[in-house]
Amino acid sequence: MEKDLEDIHWVDEVLKGKTENFAQVVDKYKDKIFSLAMGILKQKEEAEEATQDVFVKIFKALPKFQHKAKFSTWIYRIAYNECISRLRKHKVQTISVEDNFTNNLIAAEEKEEGWQETEIRSHLLHKALDGLPEIERGLVHFFYFENLSVEEITRISGLSVSNVKIKLFRIRKKLFTQLHPLKSTVLT
Repeated sequence: MEKDLEDIHWVDEVLKGKTENFAQVVDKYKDKIFSLAMGILKQKEEAEEATQDVFVKIFKALPKFQHKAKFSTWIYRIAYNECISRLRKHKVQTISVEDNFTNNLIAAEEKEEGWQETEIRSHLLHKALDGLPEIERGLVHFFYFENLSVEEITRISGLSVSNVKIKLFRIRKKLFTQLHPLKSTVLT
């Protein structure tokens, strides 16, 4: 809760006209917002532009922040919506999970023999995650990489608690189903 009080302090300062204090908010959240944008958009330049646009939107919307949710949750919702909007606008194509796994297997076989099993597993998992639809990648990012609760993800995504839980369960099941047969193939 202390972190949220710090955020509220900076927001209040900006709203009082000390706009230079918005740099504190940007410094605190820029890496997290960029990471989220990369996780969803998969293109560095697009993620950088989205991150900049998110902070412009946050700055303009600060007077509308009503303290009903944590400040970080409010920011993540703006970032998530911006990324999803960009995907819809640009109609970014995603590669199917199956294509990613095929490419992974070929790439893994071509790597040096010194690769460790954990590196191969990590590589395969990241490629599998890349193959997920953007909304599923966002949910995985929030839950596993940002360690947000299901309730926080609900507020960010606009999905119900049960829908978030179901989607996370199905995503784990999908990833397990895709990765389990590869474990014996790649690591033997």
